[in-house]
Amino acid sequence: MISETGNDNLKEDYLQSEASYYPESPVSSSPEAGQLSRRRDTLTSSGSIIPEESGSIQRLVSSVAAASSTMTSGEFMQTAPLLAHKSKRSLMYKALCFLLLVFQGGILDFYLIIFTDLYWCSWIATDLVVISGWGIFFMKNARSKRERACGFHQKSSIFGCNLGEFTYAYLAWLIYVIACTPKVVLILETSILDLIELKVPCGVTGLKIIMLLSVPLLFCLINSIIEDLNGATRHRSQSCFLSTCLDLLDSFTLVEMLLRSEIPTLYLKYTVISVYFVALAVPTIWLYELTASELRFRWMWARFCASLVVNAPLLVVRCFQVYVYGMPVSVFMFKNMFFLVCRFLELVEQCVAVRGVRKLAGGGNPAQFSHCVSENDMCPHGYVNTLAVTQS
Repeated sequence: MISETGNDNLKEDYLQSEASYYPESPVSSSPEAGQLSRRRDTLTSSGSIIPEESGSIQRLVSSVAAASSTMTSGEFMQTAPLLAHKSKRSLMYKALCFLLLVFQGGILDFYLIIFTDLYWCSWIATDLVVISGWGIFFMKNARSKRERACGFHQKSSIFGCNLGEFTYAYLAWLIYVIACTPKVVLILETSILDLIELKVPCGVTGLKIIMLLSVPLLFCLINSIIEDLNGATRHRSQSCFLSTCLDLLDSFTLVEMLLRSEIPTLYLKYTVISVYFVALAVPTIWLYELTASELRFRWMWARFCASLVVNAPLLVVRCFQVYVYGMPVSVFMFKNMFFLVCRFLELVEQCVAVRGVRKLAGGGNPAQFSHCVSENDMCPHGYVNTLAVTQS
């Protein structure tokens, strides 16, 4: 019996080897070979792995890996034009930023130098400092984007929205305001304004256009650093930009009246000039707020105080014009009242929301999140564990 069993095993091994090396041979098409193949299928389906088939399993795994790599490269080829489009868009807005800085600063320097040689070197040096500062800002912002792509220095709000793309933007705008303010004030408060009206083409109208170039400059700054065109950060920045535009337009209408000598009182004149440059500096606050990693009460109060400092003095000036000097009512008076009421209601609403979040957090400071991931889990193992939890 033992010898017959051994002979049967040897016969099966011989038929199996013949079937593997000569697939078209009569042995492979024999009934016994068919029984062996059905037996092999039965063993494979039952869960046992035959040593001879390990090579085929490895070839199957390698083919699957090759297919996945092919799909990944295809997906990359599909997303490459989108990335190129974003980079071209960002470069276009950055170039426009530098062109506006050079044009506005050069014209203001021309006004200051052509009528007086006082400190003309300092004005040119100021423009060079501003342009260099914006160049450093764009380089640091690009570096911050690369760090966020690698998972470092993640910045986000308590609601999980990515707000790190505005890093260092407030510094660029602050440098610009500090450099632009003394030039315009010096022109408005000296005899240079009268000389511009008499000797320069376009006169005061050209000066108004140069002053209003701050609005497209802010627009180009925002769009040069926006990453997600449909994200919450872009919508938030655009809403802040529109409110700043309305404040600048409101204050600039009074500046135009000042240029026509329609502001009778000296105190009102200084109030108008001060409010215009405060409105020009307000974007520094909300640009820093978009960069901040945590929503706090001080940012809400800063936003409310910025609106109060701009709209309340303008409302007072317009009330003096209407009730004291008999001037017609301006529609911007209702804009001032509307903005003050809206900012107050927004302050109350956000204070209640943050207080509720802190109560849910146990009374402590709310944790910082980055893409809905805690900062403590941003190490490699924590990131892998977070992916495992989100995929389960």
